[in-house]
Amino acid sequence: MFKVNRFFLRRGIAIFVCSALIAICFLYSIPARGSSPSSTVTTTLTVSFIDVGQGDSIWIHDSDNFDILIDGGKPAAGPTVLAYLRAHLIDDIDVMVATHPDSDHIGGLINVLNAADIPVEQVLYSGYPGDTATWTNFTTAVTNEGLTLTTAQYPVEYTWGSSTAQILNPVSGLISPETNDASVVVLLSHGDVRFLFPGDISSSVEAAVVAHGTPVAAQVLKVAHHGSAYSSSASFLSAVNPLEAVISVGTNTYGHPSPDTISRLLAAGARVWRTDQQGTIVIVSTGSAYNVTEPGVYLLYLPQVIK
Repeated sequence: MFKVNRFFLRRGIAIFVCSALIAICFLYSIPARGSSPSSTVTTTLTVSFIDVGQGDSIWIHDSDNFDILIDGGKPAAGPTVLAYLRAHLIDDIDVMVATHPDSDHIGGLINVLNAADIPVEQVLYSGYPGDTATWTNFTTAVTNEGLTLTTAQYPVEYTWGSSTAQILNPVSGLISPETNDASVVVLLSHGDVRFLFPGDISSSVEAAVVAHGTPVAAQVLKVAHHGSAYSSSASFLSAVNPLEAVISVGTNTYGHPSPDTISRLLAAGARVWRTDQQGTIVIVSTGSAYNVTEPGVYLLYLPQVIK
């Protein structure tokens, strides 16, 4: 029995090593479909969709040590986000983005702002404040960090380390907008690899974003509003043309993610990833290719890129 187990162990190790080597070779050599191989990006970019239950929290890190944190889940998720950042030895957050004032997005950011060992350099928000106790606690934490909130609205563009961030929503001048629809929407470009983070916008705002005429195509889509039936319209998915659709979701009473939304994502040709089923989802980009991993899985498939 021992010899048989050892045989399967050795074969498993061999398969793992071979798979890992293949993955590394592909990750660093496959050019993006439909693009030239002339990208000047020399960094890698790691995007972690942290499992914070019913909420959003995305940590973005490039190999030049530039760190971005988009949302932080509910207040109870703050320790989870902090533990994740500390486990990866993060010494500061260069840019924090509060997409909108709902508690399942800003709550966990309060813990990060209050953490003495992870200073925050800048906090962006939609320009449309909240009116809840969680929002008050969040703004107090921003002030205690010695910062003021910076408005991020269409069509502002930022350089974040080796990446470019285009703000596609909200527009200025809205009167008492619905908080979800005033979410900060970010299109992040790392070389030829693009990520779209639409917050919690509905299909009507998706249409408005597309109508701006700014390209929204991205290989990786953070699915809006935790997979709500009222987001991720077929027309929006056609414009984005995602290969990967990441749903940040947990136990909830809203029916998230909607089966109709899942069907639309699959019909659009996207692979669906869910934090409630697979835990934290990590995507690593070289600027010309990317791959996807989850905890305990070293190779899910060979790196893919957009058409």
